[in-house]
Amino acid sequence: MKFTHSTLWGRAMLTLSIVGVLLSSGNADAAQSKLMTDFTEKATALKWISINDSVMGGISDGDFEVSEADTLVFSGSLSLKNRGGFASMRTQPADLDISNFDTIQMRVKGDGRSYKVHLRTAKTRSASAYSAPLPTEDGVWQNISIPLKAFKFTMFGRHIPTARRLRPADVVSVGVMLADKQAGPFRLEIDWIRATRTDDPQTDINQNLPDIIETAIAAGSFETLVAAVKAADLVDAIQAEGPFTVFAPNDEAFSKLPPETISMLLKPENRDKLTAILSYHVVPGIVRLNEQTLKTLNGTPLMISSFGDVSINEASVISADIEASNGIIHIIDTVLIPEQKEQSPRDGIRSVIALAIERGVPLFNMGQKSACAAIYEVALESIERGHSSALKAGEKDKLRTALSDVRNSRAHANEQAWALRHALNALDASLAAN
Repeated sequence: MKFTHSTLWGRAMLTLSIVGVLLSSGNADAAQSKLMTDFTEKATALKWISINDSVMGGISDGDFEVSEADTLVFSGSLSLKNRGGFASMRTQPADLDISNFDTIQMRVKGDGRSYKVHLRTAKTRSASAYSAPLPTEDGVWQNISIPLKAFKFTMFGRHIPTARRLRPADVVSVGVMLADKQAGPFRLEIDWIRATRTDDPQTDINQNLPDIIETAIAAGSFETLVAAVKAADLVDAIQAEGPFTVFAPNDEAFSKLPPETISMLLKPENRDKLTAILSYHVVPGIVRLNEQTLKTLNGTPLMISSFGDVSINEASVISADIEASNGIIHIIDTVLIPEQKEQSPRDGIRSVIALAIERGVPLFNMGQKSACAAIYEVALESIERGHSSALKAGEKDKLRTALSDVRNSRAHANEQAWALRHALNALDASLAAN
């Protein structure tokens, strides 16, 4: 009997056990292994779906069915036409509860092609997943073990090293994809999928050190820094794979700043300023405290001086080399403030343009074309009224013409938004070139 994405609730054979199925070998073994899914009638049914490259215009054909032997057969044909080239199946989100395990095991029989196993979390978008290779031998049953540490975050098939590391407790979906750039038929048969625990420190993802943010929270002396990172929406960035070096001001360091300064920086409208300051405390890679000049994520250099006491610019190092899973922390006694270059009037106009586009694009993408056009129009009008002295004659003429054309037209909001966006882009390019 064939199962497609429209008939997935039909049989209880398609399963993903979320109630912790115990293995028959006893409690000790049960603590070491958990059946995530098999395809027998005894298991709890959850929803599986197939997703192929047709969502992007491709014509690959992949689907699955439960065999008479109670296995799941994923088969079809891969096509590279229309820039396609993938076929996949996965479970709908569920509480898989694999937080106590470090390895995914599968019993599979393939066709010699290399597949991918995908794990997804609640925050994973449709085109992204934590991915690991699943090589197969043609017509041979294999028991394959994949350490959770081997799963790397991918988006549209590309590894994104700055993404947040996989956490077993966050996993809500498991799936398989074929995207090996080889057109033609494929067939993969799956007997079962388990989460297991090896108790091997080299394999156990749960034995990792806490990440930089978790380390700072646990220390209890970085409350202001953590609050600032949250206000700047940088938590995921600093919890990414890294590695990073963070020069972390403690709460006493922040107390040296005027209270009104901290309050001002934590306001949503000042997020860019706060981000600039926080990113000045972060350097890519692992940095030890020897004399050198470093380029921060802010783009502005800072200097480590080891003459006498070690210092970072004007800040003294209180404690060094605190290890985290995605980097290292050096605690400093002063908040580092990057030098602020004086902004020219023309740079100020570019900032207005950038802000208008940042606010307008999400509205346009959500279908609010009129609201987007209004933001672009207000931005251009504010530039004309408040900054025209910084514009050249030709720039002024094009700006006024764009505003006049839109206001006098009966075009739809979509066309007005694009006309105003083109005017903003043209003005920004002219300002950048001169």
